[in-house]
Amino acid sequence: MQKITAISLWFISIIFLLSCSKGNGNSTGNETPDKPYTISGIIKDVAGNPVSGARIRVENPTGNNIHYTTTSNEAGRYSVTVSAIGGYKIYAWREVEFNNEVYQIRLGMEADADYNAFNVPTGGIVKNFVWKISGRIPDRTVSKENGTGYFGGTIKFINYNSITNEMPAGTQVTIKLTPHTGARYLDGTSSTGKVVEKTFTIHNGVGQAYYINDIPATHYKITATSVLNGVNKNVSIGSGTPDVFNISGDHYFKSEGGSGTLESGLGSPNEYSFYLMQSR
Repeated sequence: MQKITAISLWFISIIFLLSCSKGNGNSTGNETPDKPYTISGIIKDVAGNPVSGARIRVENPTGNNIHYTTTSNEAGRYSVTVSAIGGYKIYAWREVEFNNEVYQIRLGMEADADYNAFNVPTGGIVKNFVWKISGRIPDRTVSKENGTGYFGGTIKFINYNSITNEMPAGTQVTIKLTPHTGARYLDGTSSTGKVVEKTFTIHNGVGQAYYINDIPATHYKITATSVLNGVNKNVSIGSGTPDVFNISGDHYFKSEGGSGTLESGLGSPNEYSFYLMQSR
């Protein structure tokens, strides 16, 4: 009788130790989850800090409205268990308030292949996210004119004014975007001193529009210069009108609105234009 009891106690102890080692909570976010058909991972910003409160959606794009949602915890971790049906895609968004507007910012992933549809094995799978402020969104089609396909925003410039002649074809225009002192990107990191310069060349035709793409979203001062045949000139900016020009413009990227799209979460550049007037 004592021998049977000893064996029973030994067996119970082994089971207890195994259960403890399996649930120690020391996951790094890189190993395969131990729950059947579970997708899990960690969400970080570009500095490697955890992103809490992100909204994750897993869906089967083949139809039947099969989807699952969850949010990341204070450590940036999430976990969601799905059915064995394959072909899932996963997305994440983070809500941000900036200039009294609410943004639903699309979050990126670690590798381009992570944006593709995938099956969830019995042992589970890991999908990590990274908050990106610029770069391509691999699962979206690029449209320079509409600003789609980028994590950054797009600004529209028009070679037209009601005061003097438009800039001639062949003129190279340089746009300089200087963040305001103390300004921050939408992920909370400082943008102070991180100047962006973009160039484009004027083509034939009156009133043509030119777009600069994939600009990290923050509050900018816009200035412009031009050069043609080695002659440099200053360019004045008309903020939303071809009738009033100043030496600089002011811009921040407005929210796309809504509950979140597969694009960046920033508004279309066609909702607001800047006009250009070259000095004589």
